[in-house]
Amino acid sequence: MTTNGNNTTASTNTSADTQGDAGTLAHLRESASHAYESTRESAATAAARASEGIEANPLAVLAGGVALGAILGALLPKSESEQKVLGPLGKRLSETAAAAATAAREAGKEQLTSAIPDKDAAKESLKKAFGNVVEAAKDGGKTAATGSSAV
Repeated sequence: MTTNGNNTTASTNTSADTQGDAGTLAHLRESASHAYESTRESAATAAARASEGIEANPLAVLAGGVALGAILGALLPKSESEQKVLGPLGKRLSETAAAAATAAREAGKEQLTSAIPDKDAAKESLKKAFGNVVEAAKDGGKTAATGSSAV
C-alpha cells in the first residue's frame, strides 16, 4: 500500500507539472502574439510616416536617391571596358566642368564688382539726387507762391 500511495503522489506531481507547463506555454504564446501585433503596428506607423514624408518632400527624396546612387557608383570598382569607353569622356567632362566653374566664378566676381559702386560714383549719385530734390522743392515753392498771389 505504501508503494501504491507513492505512485499516486508521483502521478499527481506529474499532472501538476503538466498543468504548469501548459500555463507557461499559454503565457509565452500570448507574449509572442502581443509582440507580433506591436511590431506590426509599429511597422505600419513607420510606413505611413515614410509615405507622408515622401509625399510632402519629393524633391528631397529624389536628391537623396541621386546622392545614394552617386555614392554607390563611386564605391563600385570600374571594369576595364568601362575605363576604355568612359575614360576619355570622363576626362572631357571633368575639363569642361572645371572651365564652367572658373567662368561662373569670374562672372560672379564681375557682377559683384559692378553691383557695388565705387566711392566717387556714389558721391556723385547722391549729389545729383539731392540737387534734384532741392530743385523740386524750389519749383514747388515758386508754384505755391505764384498760385497763392493769383488768388
